[in-house]
Amino acid sequence: MAFIAFSTIKGGVGKTTLCSHVAAALADAGRQVLLLDLDPQAHASLVLGLESREGPCVGDALGPRPRHTLAQVVVASPKRPGLFIAPAAPRMAAQERELFQWGHRLQAIPRALKTLGWTPDVILADTPPSIGAYTEAVLATADLVVAPVPTGAFALQGLGEIETAWRDVREQGGELVAVVNLWDRRTTATNEAMEGALSESTVPVLRARIPRSESINQAGLGYEVVFDTSPQASGVEELRALAQELAKRVGPR
Repeated sequence: MAFIAFSTIKGGVGKTTLCSHVAAALADAGRQVLLLDLDPQAHASLVLGLESREGPCVGDALGPRPRHTLAQVVVASPKRPGLFIAPAAPRMAAQERELFQWGHRLQAIPRALKTLGWTPDVILADTPPSIGAYTEAVLATADLVVAPVPTGAFALQGLGEIETAWRDVREQGGELVAVVNLWDRRTTATNEAMEGALSESTVPVLRARIPRSESINQAGLGYEVVFDTSPQASGVEELRALAQELAKRVGPR
C-alpha cells in the first residue's frame, strides 16, 4: 500500500486539481484507490462525484475519540469503479483545531487506517493549504509528498516552507518532491528562469510539466475531472503521465 499526499501552503496552485486527477487516473488504470479529503473545503470530494451531504466525514475518524471508524466514513465513487473517498466537510475546520491539541496527532492517520477493514493499492490525500494538524499528520505519514509549484514569482517560497514543515515532523523515511503546474509553453524566459531555480532546489522535481489548460479549468468549475469532460484536451496526457510517474516512484502495485 502506497501513500501519496499533495500538500502546499499556497492556495491557488492547483493542489486539489492535481490530487483529484491523479486519483481518477490511477483508478482508471485498475488500481484500488482511497482518497482522504482532508481539506475542509471538500473540493476534491466534489470533483470526484460526491455531492454535499450530512453524513460522516474523514474528520470524524480522526483524533483521540473518533465518532466513526474510517470504514464507516468511506464511500465509493459514483463515477469510477475502484475509487473510494473519505469525504471532507466544512466542520472539519473546527475538528482540526481540536486535533491540534492532541499529543498523538501525528499518529492520527495510521490509527484511522487500522479501522478501514481493507487495504487499497494507493492512498491519496489532499490537505489544506496551510500547516495545521491535518497537514502535519499527512507529512509525518505519507510515503511521498507532492508539492505543486506554479511558474511565476515567489513560486519557490512555498516549496521551501513545505520542505521545512516536512523535515520538522518526519522522523524517518518518506520523500518530498515538487511538480511543476500551470506551465505555459509561451513564456520561454520565465520557464528558463524557473528551471534554473528548480535545479538549485534541494527538493527533487518530477519530469511532468502540467500545462495551463482552459479545459482543466472548465472541468473544475463544473466539479468534474477533465478526463470525463474533454478527454482529448491539452493537459490530459500530462496528468495521466504524472499519475504513472508517481505510481512508479512509490513502487509496484
